[in-house]
Amino acid sequence: MRALITGASGFVGAHLVRHLLECGDDVVATYFPQPPDAYVLGMCGGSPPLATQNNSAFTADAPRVGSLSWEYLDTSELESCAKLISSAAPEVIYHLAGMSFVPEAERDFLGALKSNVVGLDNILRIAHQIQRKIRVVFVSSADVYGQVSRDLLPARETTPTHPVNAYSVSKLMAELVADRWTRLGNLEVVVMRPFNHIGPGQNVRFMAASFARQLALIWKGRDEPRIMVGNLSARKDFTDVRDVVRAYRRAAEKGHGLYVISSVKSLAVQEILDGLINISGIPVKVECDPARMRSIEPTELYGSYAKAESELGWKPEFTLRQTLADIYADALARCD
Repeated sequence: MRALITGASGFVGAHLVRHLLECGDDVVATYFPQPPDAYVLGMCGGSPPLATQNNSAFTADAPRVGSLSWEYLDTSELESCAKLISSAAPEVIYHLAGMSFVPEAERDFLGALKSNVVGLDNILRIAHQIQRKIRVVFVSSADVYGQVSRDLLPARETTPTHPVNAYSVSKLMAELVADRWTRLGNLEVVVMRPFNHIGPGQNVRFMAASFARQLALIWKGRDEPRIMVGNLSARKDFTDVRDVVRAYRRAAEKGHGLYVISSVKSLAVQEILDGLINISGIPVKVECDPARMRSIEPTELYGSYAKAESELGWKPEFTLRQTLADIYADALARCD
């Protein structure tokens, strides 16, 4: 397939680029605002960031069959979207670009709307006008569920949505935009609702990457044996990003409608921290940092991937320990 990926220089985007190349796809990857750095380029096609030995998807000798080119794209600019989509002539567009950090969206709701809603509308508007039956895989978020009562867990595609923060509101609005353009008939938008995904390469603003970074700095003697944390009691659904991008490509091949991407179980954030501490072998003091606490956060949320398994043949493959080991190895490497 010939694919266009918006937001390809981000955490998930870089993993998706690599996966598509290994599948033999030709990829046009977009970045904004800065070109991808050496680390991202390495993830996309060079040496992998210290994966565990039994992770075949990230071994250095993994075949790279497809072609890759990079292009600048601000999805909030309609004319730029039109020019790139016309020249790239993709069969499928993976739309990952947007604001993904919840506290940032709280601080700048207008920015979140511009990134997450207007950007998607521009992509779909142009894809609709081209009339090539382009398939679009749009990445939403399980945050749109908000707080779900225990009797409705695990959350499914039909579970009611009750967004509780600016980020999740913007994502649900974007889903409505996707539904509008799909109903007009010139393209099909497959909506993905992933739960929390973690893995090597994630920004340290996010919980697992932050824990790993702090532990790596302690291991290298650059910090005191103390780790700062937010809410450790919240229970969340964690999936490896490398499993998640497999789901996106399968959705591009044969998906229809909406899919929950999840692990079908919840883990306390404390368990993620404990796992990383165990892997590092470092005795540390854990301290709560009020600045890392979110004002509104569901106490427990996890989802069912039954539809994805039935229609896409997808289910998670990475164990939690594999994922955490790779996250910590990656943090050690990036501290050098």
